[in-house]
Amino acid sequence: MRCYAPRVGAEDLPRARIADSGLAMSLTEIAASPHAPAAPARRPQSGLRAVWALSQLPRRQFISRLAFIGFMVAIAIISIICFVNAVRWVGKPFPGFLMNERMVTGNVGQYHWPGTQAGLRFPDKIIAANGEPVTSRRDIERIIQATPIGESIRYTISRAGSLIELDIPAQRFDWLDLIMTFGVIFVSGIAYLLIGAIVFVVKPDTRPSWTFQLFCFFLGVYAVTAFDIQSTHWGFARLYFLVLAFVPPAAIHLSLVFPERTKFFERYPRAEIVPYVISAALITALEMLYPRPPFLIPYRLILGYLFLSALAIAGSSLYAFFRSASPLARQRAKVVLAGAAVAFPVPALAQYLSLFGGVPIQNNFLAIPMIAFPASIAYAIARHNLFDVDVYIKRALGYVLMTAIVGLGYLSAQTFLRTVVLDPIFGDQAEKIYPIVFAVLIVFFFNPINRKVQASVDRVFFRKKLDYKETISSVSNALTSMLNLDQIVTQVVHTLRKEMFVDTAGVIILEPKMAACRSLFVGDDSVGREGRQNDIPIAYDDPLLGLIREEKSLITRYDLEEDARYRDVKVSCLQRFAAMSVSMAIPLTYQGHVTGLLAVGNKKSGHFYGREDIDLLHTMADQAAVAIQNATAHEEVIRYAEELAASLRRIQLLESIKTNLAKFVPKTVQQLIEESPEAPSFEKVESDVSVVFADITGYTRLSAEMELDDVNRLVERYFGAFLDEIVRYGGDVNETVGDGLMVIFRDPDPQAHARSAIQSALGIQRRTAEINAELRERSQPIEMHVGVNSGIASVGATKIEGAAGTRWTYTASGPTTNIAARLAALGEGGAVMLSEETRRRLGAGFEADDLGAQALKNVPHPVRVYRLKATEPPPAPVDRRPELRHDPRELVSWTVRLWIGEEKYEARAVDASIHGICMAGIPMALLEVGKSYRAEIWIPGGPEVACLVEVRNFTDRRIGMRTGEFLPLD
Repeated sequence: MRCYAPRVGAEDLPRARIADSGLAMSLTEIAASPHAPAAPARRPQSGLRAVWALSQLPRRQFISRLAFIGFMVAIAIISIICFVNAVRWVGKPFPGFLMNERMVTGNVGQYHWPGTQAGLRFPDKIIAANGEPVTSRRDIERIIQATPIGESIRYTISRAGSLIELDIPAQRFDWLDLIMTFGVIFVSGIAYLLIGAIVFVVKPDTRPSWTFQLFCFFLGVYAVTAFDIQSTHWGFARLYFLVLAFVPPAAIHLSLVFPERTKFFERYPRAEIVPYVISAALITALEMLYPRPPFLIPYRLILGYLFLSALAIAGSSLYAFFRSASPLARQRAKVVLAGAAVAFPVPALAQYLSLFGGVPIQNNFLAIPMIAFPASIAYAIARHNLFDVDVYIKRALGYVLMTAIVGLGYLSAQTFLRTVVLDPIFGDQAEKIYPIVFAVLIVFFFNPINRKVQASVDRVFFRKKLDYKETISSVSNALTSMLNLDQIVTQVVHTLRKEMFVDTAGVIILEPKMAACRSLFVGDDSVGREGRQNDIPIAYDDPLLGLIREEKSLITRYDLEEDARYRDVKVSCLQRFAAMSVSMAIPLTYQGHVTGLLAVGNKKSGHFYGREDIDLLHTMADQAAVAIQNATAHEEVIRYAEELAASLRRIQLLESIKTNLAKFVPKTVQQLIEESPEAPSFEKVESDVSVVFADITGYTRLSAEMELDDVNRLVERYFGAFLDEIVRYGGDVNETVGDGLMVIFRDPDPQAHARSAIQSALGIQRRTAEINAELRERSQPIEMHVGVNSGIASVGATKIEGAAGTRWTYTASGPTTNIAARLAALGEGGAVMLSEETRRRLGAGFEADDLGAQALKNVPHPVRVYRLKATEPPPAPVDRRPELRHDPRELVSWTVRLWIGEEKYEARAVDASIHGICMAGIPMALLEVGKSYRAEIWIPGGPEVACLVEVRNFTDRRIGMRTGEFLPLD
């Protein structure tokens, strides 16, 4: 069942708005064209939707949103009124200084104004102008209107209880005056308001965001209305004092919950009301006394309260930095501490000195150090996820910094340019020429300075412009040298995060054979830690993967939200986007097949994805798809090689097991297992066989006279030679018991297996004589009694039940076997005893002595017995594999280390000559006849011999090897 949208034609693909040039192109065209326009320039609206989805909110949150909206509306109205009134002042004559409605000179202005130059300072009070008493702004305006611009007006001023007179020429208020007075303060106030609003939009239901919103609201309204208080007098004086009074409690409240909640606040949450109660009492007293002089008492207390609130924020940050157990709180405190320390104490102190210390300070320029506080918050937010408003703060910061730079530039030019350049050259005309020169400087230097400021902000807030070629080159170089799939995926993800400055990047690889996915996602976590690897399990049949496979083109979350064609999969795919914390998915396509996808989140800069971004993403996706395919193929080759090596190891192990078990398992059993490995048939069947019994006479005497190890070596030496003869003629050693063995010969031709049995028996007697002669000086000669009988026997597995369990043995049983054993008991050295049936099958090729009928033990009837001497030359054997021996051999027990390729094996040499060894314990399947191998032979009491050994022949149990070095034998 498919759970994603049906496949559509290219003409139906979604179209998106393009950030560059306002064009619109389909995402398919963007992907196909190397010079395609930019990608959809859209941003998530989760915060705005959270604010405006009022119908879905609980009652408390609904009221909270309405209050916020009310604040915004009030701010907008106040800001518009103040702005319009300020603009109307441009071109009007004014006295060369500003004053409030109580006729007290203001602390907002410029240092070159005539009033400042004449020595006016806050809080001088204007009593009369040109001898006429003045009590309001209208009185001053009437006198100024009647006075030509540049002509002095004599003002009577009350200062500290005494009257003084000053001549101050009237002048015209121009645009530059507006910018440097109203403009600086107004822009800073709007910046505070926007920062607070954005914080609330992003996190509308947290106490820190509400507190910060209140703080920014009061501070912003205070700044916006400051110019009206001292110039336009439109009636905002009481509002001005009101918001000023509530800046301190909002700051103290913020210090209780940020950088982290204090223990005091946790214990006494209602204590947050106390600072507001104090401010309410102060502003009530002030409003009741204003505009009478006693209002200055609560006003001065409010200013002191403001200074204490700045210290409260600095103190909470210091406490969090040194004492907090939360790393996030310490990081926030470290960032905010410097900004708070610069932003609040200096303006508060300057305000106090201006009011009460007699220092002429123009407070409009104090907005410049105040920028440090929103700047510190912006940096903390961008780097540590503080309130999640980094996008908005970073944008505002560039404008705030430019305003500060223009203001500082104006002050510097005012001091340096006029004093050093304009006044000496132009004299009295310098005042008129200066605004023109400053405007020219702004025109020529504003843009370069703006670019440098923006570049600095970009470096701080992850907005460095992409170097397309450098990025592609670095990715190509990195991926070219990689064949490890995990390394490639990790490289792609970290390159995306590093070069494109995205908050989250990930790769999903499809594995169709296993119907599974492999994924890696790296992103910033909720507390601001960067580069955290996220575990995101994704099913192979996930709807988003199905949609990507179907479309084979770039998909964004905004396409899913807006395109009606995705209606059926919209919810599930958006949930997957949210789970991955991404906003865009690009397919990894190899030879027309989707092999995975590349997923990216939002750019940390807050910028939209543009043309170069999409080109880069598609190029990286193509390169990643090829690299991943190569790595996948490489992994398959390695996996196949490992499986092959494992199979070879299993084969070697099985061959080794087979070789070693062959020493104990009858050949017939081996053949049955090879014919049917899964279910070999061991059932007993009646079969015509020839049975050979052979045992050593005097074995008990040998055991008594010789050491056990010597006896074992002697028996192995003889029986090894016997085995060669048995194998040559196709015999199957069924049992070996101490000093004897039982051999079964089978063949479809009854005469053939009888002849093979006799030839093997004669070979046993012949080899016995040879070894006796070889060892005559070391041990007593032995005699072998050998008996042979032919006939029908029951051949198969015999089950033996016991208390210890069940044991199976494969053998031949019946009278034929019993008679062969009894014939061996009649034997004599050098002869083979055979039954009449066996003699009949041999034909004329053998001459045997007829010993007549003999009574055999446990045989009810006498059996006619024949004797065959080993000295008679037998016919040429069938399938004979000769073992060439040029030098006499001795029984040994040497450790041999043999290298087959890189593998080392340990074996044992059982006999040796000066030029060769017979070795056991190595799987024959690993060796080749005629091939040489490196070996080390450890000879007890002698030297270690390192040499090359050549494989000459195989027997059923041993390997004959010729050495390139002489072996030391006694």
